[in-house]
Amino acid sequence: MNLKGKTFRAVSNTAHGSINTDTKMHFTSDKGVVAADYKGGTIVTGHVLGKRVNETEMDLVYLSATISGDVRAGKAHAKFSRGEDRKLHMHMDWQWLTGDHSSGQSDWVLVS
Repeated sequence: MNLKGKTFRAVSNTAHGSINTDTKMHFTSDKGVVAADYKGGTIVTGHVLGKRVNETEMDLVYLSATISGDVRAGKAHAKFSRGEDRKLHMHMDWQWLTGDHSSGQSDWVLVS
């Protein structure tokens, strides 16, 4: 599964997260280094760099700026699977590396 050119939309996020269902993540590279940009909703701009753990998992670091002026950094472990809707889903277990260092989960679905 190559993610380059694929776009995911957030469908859920736990407390202390900064994304919402208007946030989309677009993968720009999946060769050696996985890279993506995300924006929408509460996110003005966000950037992701990661590496694959295996075909269905990867470790990520991310940096984002919100509409309220916050700039934050975090890390995540992402797992990909097909949902009951047969669409590709990305589940992230994340933690902030700045601010309150809280953690949570977000779920994303492939939209294009």
